[in-house]
Amino acid sequence: MSDFATTIRESGARTLSTFGDSITFGMSATTPERSWASLLASQLDCALINKGIPGTVMQNSPAMGGERRPNNGWSRHMADLLGPDRADCIAILYGFNDARYVGAPETFNIEGFIRDYRDVVGNLVTAGIRPEMICLGSPPHIPDAGFAVGSEGFTGQTRERFQMHVEAVEAIARQYGTFYAPVNERMGAEGGDALVSEDMVHPNDEGHAKIAEIFAAAERLADEF
Repeated sequence: MSDFATTIRESGARTLSTFGDSITFGMSATTPERSWASLLASQLDCALINKGIPGTVMQNSPAMGGERRPNNGWSRHMADLLGPDRADCIAILYGFNDARYVGAPETFNIEGFIRDYRDVVGNLVTAGIRPEMICLGSPPHIPDAGFAVGSEGFTGQTRERFQMHVEAVEAIARQYGTFYAPVNERMGAEGGDALVSEDMVHPNDEGHAKIAEIFAAAERLADEF
């Protein structure tokens, strides 16, 4: 079975949309060209349409104060991924901030993340984006020290709760038969904390390069479609 990069190159795709938070935006890469999104687009021979917005989450659940997090992935996926600049293929890297958020556990939790992530992928497929043109990446590795870094609501998470979001992304990829990039798993095994910048949250240049490599080599989870 071909990996994601080979599949996309052989499909003749010309454009790639990347969808996520500050890591997808390119935070802590020393230049935009060294962000994982730019590196992956180059490997796929695609023009990049980067839809990463710093500070965002996937789910549309009420957070602290009862308000939804602005620009969350669920609320903007139709316009950003199926609008006028709709791309031929899509790479999604959401879940990192959802997994870190502890500010409203009754309403903003793993169940909401799964519900809204499933809805996003289901809507993409319903709109005609074939599953083999979609790759979902698990939330990137975070050092233990990173759980103490962040704005209100984003500190104090446990490793166990964070990792639940990794398992959730893999399950959604399997459900829809998309490609799955084990970003968290391979970052942890192939560099770990050394792939994260001094802020203890965002990947450094080596981390961005590793994420792009993992997406390019992603395999399709094909046993349930």
